[in-house]
Amino acid sequence: MTIEEHYWTVRDTVRELGHRDSLYVIWAYSQSLQVNGFNIPNDIQVDNAFLNAAPPQTILAEWTLELMAREVIRYADEVPRRGRTLRQWATVAKIANAFCDLDREIYAQFCGRERIHLERMRIAHRQFVWQQHRFNWKPIIRYYKLFNRPDILAYTQQATGLSLEHIYLIGLCYLGNFLEHPRVAQRPDIQIPGLTQEHFDRFLAFTSLSRRQLANRLRAEHALDEGFFYRYSSLREFPLVRISHHGREEIACPIPTLLFWRITTGLYYTLKDVPGFLSAFGASFEQYVGEILRRRITNRQMSLLSEEEFHLGPHRKDTVDWIVVQGDESALFVECKTKRLTWASKAGLSDLSALERDIQTLAGAVVQVYKTIVDYRAGRYPHLTFVETRRIYPAIVTLEDWYFFGGEMPDRLDAAVRTGMAAEGLPVAWLDQMPYVILSVHEFEKAAGVINAAGVHPVIEYKVRDPELRRWVFGAYCNHHYAEEVQNLPKLFYDEYEALFGNVS
Repeated sequence: MTIEEHYWTVRDTVRELGHRDSLYVIWAYSQSLQVNGFNIPNDIQVDNAFLNAAPPQTILAEWTLELMAREVIRYADEVPRRGRTLRQWATVAKIANAFCDLDREIYAQFCGRERIHLERMRIAHRQFVWQQHRFNWKPIIRYYKLFNRPDILAYTQQATGLSLEHIYLIGLCYLGNFLEHPRVAQRPDIQIPGLTQEHFDRFLAFTSLSRRQLANRLRAEHALDEGFFYRYSSLREFPLVRISHHGREEIACPIPTLLFWRITTGLYYTLKDVPGFLSAFGASFEQYVGEILRRRITNRQMSLLSEEEFHLGPHRKDTVDWIVVQGDESALFVECKTKRLTWASKAGLSDLSALERDIQTLAGAVVQVYKTIVDYRAGRYPHLTFVETRRIYPAIVTLEDWYFFGGEMPDRLDAAVRTGMAAEGLPVAWLDQMPYVILSVHEFEKAAGVINAAGVHPVIEYKVRDPELRRWVFGAYCNHHYAEEVQNLPKLFYDEYEALFGNVS
């Protein structure tokens, strides 16, 4: 069968479904995968293969349900035809299997075995986010702190008409409802002091669309190409779907996790085009990394240094963002970058220009740290004296995961870094003498505590020198080799979360 024929199997099956009923079933399956202890309602037929699978995602995964929701919003009718419903496992399985067949055919025609390592990167970005960013308190307080800065608060109010606190309070209230119910009335009876219906309407203005409006957007985004399973869709921007049922205006949330992402990581996309936001957000991110270090680095043998400016002739220069110093033995030079791997990089495979640009950007951040090491070694750092024997480890902390594991992506980055080092006249040998690491901020929240307990040199050196471990993501490395230290880490910023949202979520 051709790519089109595989897709027509999905489309023609979905056209026989009712959209309200189907979004309910998708909600039930997504909750069973994302929420511990959730039981799929008895009016939905569930196959034992799904119930007994470990993990159940091997049978039906969240990313498949997201695709299914997109097609239901586009093509499902007001009411089912010929008795077809997703409550029947056979219908769910037919659509899911058709997606699998379509995926294989697209891979065969557009990708090929010579790019299998890049395909694994795409799969990681599609799948891992569902495992690592489930609904829990950690992303809530992390992104609240990142956005809770006077200039960013003003940008948020300008873009949404809401304060950050109102966005989080309303979002968490809706999430509380959708954890147990697939739909709510468009004007829910939620009583929160200081909030009016106008606040809720403003929240819905940037998180919801009518089914028809969302269907039109999804149709415009549709393309049966290599990015079909990976590109960003408007369902992530508008995870709430306004529908009418017997004269009653309702809001459906087929995948509550998408709403959770919308008010945390997704708020960035609402603000990124506001003039001044990106600069302010970069400064906030650097400040947040510093807060992590202040909480985590309590070892008396270590000290924490923040960025300082200095002058080289008439030129103003800055040190690296943060430094964790362990006496004369070692130091971690931390540079903070909010740059994300773009959706074009995650979706594209035949045209790698977007990926190459993103890797060049990250490589530039790595080279930037080595350039500032030149100043450190020349004795220009005002707060850290150069010590010849001190081991230096550059660390790039990114806002989100780039998933640099395996061989392909690390090798591409290494090649770009080496080219950049040579272009700047920096010794390429430094990459072996002072090897760098890349880790996301959620990994850094853990890694900083592990470093505090075990030391800068032991933690970083073992990771970067072992050929296998160098290709592990940093979080997995910490979990595997420092399990006890990870287990004993205090909950980071949990006290602040409880004070702000404990009574809401």
